Amino acid sequence: MLSSAVLAVGPAAVTASAQPVESSSTVEPTAVPPPPGPGQCGRYYTIETSGGEAQVRECRNSAGTQIRVNGNVIDTDNDGQCAQVYASYNISTATDYSRYACPQGEREYFTFPWRNGTNAYIYLREVDV
Repeated sequence: MLSSAVLAVGPAAVTASAQPVESSSTVEPTAVPPPPGPGQCGRYYTIETSGGEAQVRECRNSAGTQIRVNGNVIDTDNDGQCAQVYASYNISTATDYSRYACPQGEREYFTFPWRNGTNAYIYLREVDV
């Protein structure tokens, strides 16, 4: 079973197509303020599912043409699943994934590579491994 939550970041926050089709439950996207200005990082936001929690933020390069996501993810439930963050982007076709956080209490820190774009769509999911 796979469950997920999404935090869509940007002025036109919508669910990205990278949403797993096998998802058993999805939380509607939460719109947050637009990404930070060029050369800046935004503040951290929290995404939660029943068995995971993530603190994530977006950073933009000095030209304002690339964006990346960083933060951490923790497994909060002893349910045999792992928590994982992933992101897709409004221009780049890449999808980036954090390492799995599991068992319960394990926290994984991540910094995704710079990607072309101005918006990232950030997801938290629980995965059977």
